[in-house]
This record gives sequence, structure tokens and C-alpha cells, in this order.
Amino acid sequence: MAMISQEQFARIAERAGDVERRTYTSGVEASAQPLDFDQLADDLARHGAPGAQGLLGAFGKLGGMLGSIGGMVAMGPGGAVRFGGEAPVRDPAAAPGPERLAMAERRIGRALPEELRQLYAIADGGFGPGGGLFALDDLVARYLDMTGEPFGPLDQDWPANLLPLFDEDPALLCLDLDGGAIVIWDPEEIEDEDSEDDWQRSFIRRHASLGELMGTWLDAPTWSEATARMEQDAVEQYRARQPSPVTGFPMDLTDPRQQAEAEIVFLGYSDALRSDFGLPEAGWEDEIRRRHGLL
Repeated sequence: MAMISQEQFARIAERAGDVERRTYTSGVEASAQPLDFDQLADDLARHGAPGAQGLLGAFGKLGGMLGSIGGMVAMGPGGAVRFGGEAPVRDPAAAPGPERLAMAERRIGRALPEELRQLYAIADGGFGPGGGLFALDDLVARYLDMTGEPFGPLDQDWPANLLPLFDEDPALLCLDLDGGAIVIWDPEEIEDEDSEDDWQRSFIRRHASLGELMGTWLDAPTWSEATARMEQDAVEQYRARQPSPVTGFPMDLTDPRQQAEAEIVFLGYSDALRSDFGLPEAGWEDEIRRRHGLL
């Protein structure tokens, strides 16, 4: 199997050490502000309506549930908010030593490919595609759980050569221990649980090697970077629009007639705005059309 080059290894290690970029959403998770359930419950008790008491119990149950699953991050009006759980640590977990790697190999009954060992030489998971490389103990436990009993909808066995590495909910990115390719298992491909063909189709060969997958990850933006890029593109596209001869604002519509009629509707609500844009009290609709070259 192919080795990860020294140059690529260095780039992976650098990104793995950056809490803002080590996974697709780690930057959002790191910046999320925790929601204080105790403070929220206290505010409801002090200022809420009588019926708010019922919410207190619900919040308590929700907080306990989210804590048990490691929390959840959601986007709110003021940015990301954390419901339970802990923020990503600044430094990744220490790399597992040779003894732990050897123990993992004994438990799964297969040798770990050298390029996977290279990744675990950086840290004990937590970086890469999806939610990041599974921590070594989690990887072993997941593999043993999936291969320990029938896994498929028709009690098909999980392919023993596929070692799950990354979770891209709902898909799993797996390493083919026989050939070194990356195979994605996508349960959404199973439209008919009684179909053996659907089960086979749910395994999709995506990359020739783990190194190729990591190269794709290195070149891909994080959620924060992709969002910032889309926002910048939207601003640039807005600024590139032709300014309206009436308001001076970038025009939303390319057809002058449609733009004029939209401005007539908009300015019809405000005498003050029409005055600000130099429109007459009478016949201002035709003045808008004239400025757009329609009269």
C-alpha cells in the first residue's frame, strides 16, 4: 500500500493541530458559546409565565440527554450555540504508542496499514474528513461491533476487510485492508431493505488510497471557510450590479421594466423616500420609468 509523502504528512499534522481547521465543523464548535441551562431555568422561574414551570422540567431532561451524547452545536442569531458537551480541545489527543497499535491489531485480527499508522503518529484521531479520524480505541470497538454479528438489513455480514475510519453522517469512510482503497458505505443507497443489490450498491469505492483521501481533505475548505467565501462572493456580486438610476442602489433585476415597477412598489410606501431620491410629488411613477429609459 502507498505511503503518505513527507510533505503531505507535514500538511496533515499542521492542520490537525489547528482547532479551527482539523475537521469540517471544528471551527464552529470551538467558537460556540455554551447555553447555560441553569441560568435559563432561573430566568424562566423568575420572569416566565405560570405555564413556564412545565418548561423547566423539559430543559432539565434536554440538558441531561445532550450531556449523555456529548452535546450539540446549533447556529443561532448571534452565532453558534453549544447545548451540553465540551468545546474541542486546543491540542489533539496524544498519539497512541506502539503497544496500543499492536493491541489494536491483535483485537481486530489484521495489521494496520502503514499510512494509517502514519496518521496515528500525528494524534489519536480527531482530525480529517467528517467528524475526524476515530480515536484508536473507538475504531477498534466500532469494527468489532460491526463484524461481531450480522450487520446488513438481510443479516448480511459486514465486509471484514473494511475498517471504518471516518463518520460522515450517515456515511462511513472505510479503508479496504486488502487493497488500500477508500470505500464509502452509504446507507441511503439502500432504498429497499429486501434487496441484496441495494446492499452491495451501498459500498462505493471513492479513493485509491488513504493518502488520496487526505489530499482531498487538505484541499477542501472548512464550514467556516466555505461560508465566508460564499458571503464574500455574494457581496462582490452585489457590488458588481448596475446601480439604479433612481436610488443608486445595485439593481436586483436585469430587466429595466421589472426593476422600475419594483421600485414603484417600494417607493409607493414612503413620501419621504421619494423626496430623498428627487422624485416629484405628482407623476413620480412616470419619472421612475423615464429614468430607466422606458419613456
